[in-house]
Amino acid sequence: MADIRLSQSLIQSLRQEQIMAPQQIQALEILLATIPELEQKISSELAENPTLELMESGSERLVGNPIEDNQGPSSPNDEAAAKAAETDEAVATLIQLGEIWRDYAPPKQYSGQGSSDEDQERRQFLFDSLIDEPGLQDVLQNQLRQADGLSEKAVKIAEQIIGSIDESGYLRTHISDIAITSDADLSEVKKMVNLVQSFEPAGIGARDLRECLMLQLDRNGEKGSLAYQVVDQHLEAVGRNQIPKVARALHTSSTQLYQALEDIRGLNPYPGSQVTPSPREDFVYPEVFIERDEEGNWVVRLNRDYSPRLRISPYYLKILEDPNYPRDAKSYIREKIGSSKLLLRAIDQRQSTIEQIAHSLLKFQNPFFEQGVSAMRPLVMNDVAEDIGVHETTVSRAIANKYVQTTHGLFPFRHFFSTGYTKDDGQELSSHSIKQRLQEYVNEEDTKKPLSDQKLAEMLKEDGLKVARRTVAKYREELDILPSHMRRNY
Repeated sequence: MADIRLSQSLIQSLRQEQIMAPQQIQALEILLATIPELEQKISSELAENPTLELMESGSERLVGNPIEDNQGPSSPNDEAAAKAAETDEAVATLIQLGEIWRDYAPPKQYSGQGSSDEDQERRQFLFDSLIDEPGLQDVLQNQLRQADGLSEKAVKIAEQIIGSIDESGYLRTHISDIAITSDADLSEVKKMVNLVQSFEPAGIGARDLRECLMLQLDRNGEKGSLAYQVVDQHLEAVGRNQIPKVARALHTSSTQLYQALEDIRGLNPYPGSQVTPSPREDFVYPEVFIERDEEGNWVVRLNRDYSPRLRISPYYLKILEDPNYPRDAKSYIREKIGSSKLLLRAIDQRQSTIEQIAHSLLKFQNPFFEQGVSAMRPLVMNDVAEDIGVHETTVSRAIANKYVQTTHGLFPFRHFFSTGYTKDDGQELSSHSIKQRLQEYVNEEDTKKPLSDQKLAEMLKEDGLKVARRTVAKYREELDILPSHMRRNY
């Protein structure tokens, strides 16, 4: 038997790692946040931190520095209380007060975020008044209940079929599986599939695109028409733009075939979308506006409309001076004031960074603001980072999912950063400019002889821009432009 020995040893090693402080993490989260996300973070903090106050005095809440106090010159007592809150070591300690804190809760009139009973009742009434739109399953179930002469088993099969239809309107479960689940014969399931396919909207319950389009044409009284034959026999070939081949197979002309294709384009490939409630739109809020002032000069203006103005409540600052308040209560207030100041500084830093980036973009991309996308220059984030004195990753985080409103439209911040090319005359153009030119070339092409990627590259070269054919193909795909053989009209 082998001799197994166990031993213990202590090994000391040295390694370097960076640990982010809580305030650094919060500042990073605030910097990354979009306007809706920032509003949500502020709302959460207002609900949890009584020392943070939302200033709502008409339009005043929409302007100004969020860490300023809009109460005029502060009193010496307020300044002393604020200083005490900053320097006291107890600011870093969170104390759970329980019953003691409830005894010293402030009166309602001092609450910065409280709402009246009338407001709460109004909001509750609005919530209770909301009614969900009926979904696709509900609409189909209602039609099933109106069908006459169905046995209990038939209804059960139809319900299984309806439950297997997705939001786009397609039956995603094989009928043999439905037969097993419903303990029914395949013929019974097929009969109920035909019933469900007779429901509104037309095309519902189809198992593929071909069947979906044929159901709609049949409902329109076009069964046996040229459009019906195209869908039934040659849908794949039409998708590859093999128009002459399909025309020959159907013994028709290209002109008549194109007319049939127009009828097909009028059909809905996703019939369920007519019933399924539309998802809530995600609104985009610009962080900054870059526009001309009354004198015609370009200016950068932060979007204050969705930036609530906050301050630290003077009521709680005065509590710190009251000798009648328990030490535990004051320690709790100091902790919350410290959290409030960290949040306000993070918001102020976020706004300042975004504003500096916008000024830098106005500086580097001035030709774009003057002339439009065609004059946009190549720009990398490091150029802006060096210009405003921050790290490149700070710029990347600050512009993530954020938008700029310009005189040429609404653009994401990242739109202004791109690689580029230098023309023979030394002029620099960004990839956005190249894409715009490609789009213009395609818009003006002869559809009977569409431009190939190689031809597009040659046209750019004639314009002084040396762009490889594979790069042209890449840009074309990014513009959702089909290959030349798919764009050809016969």
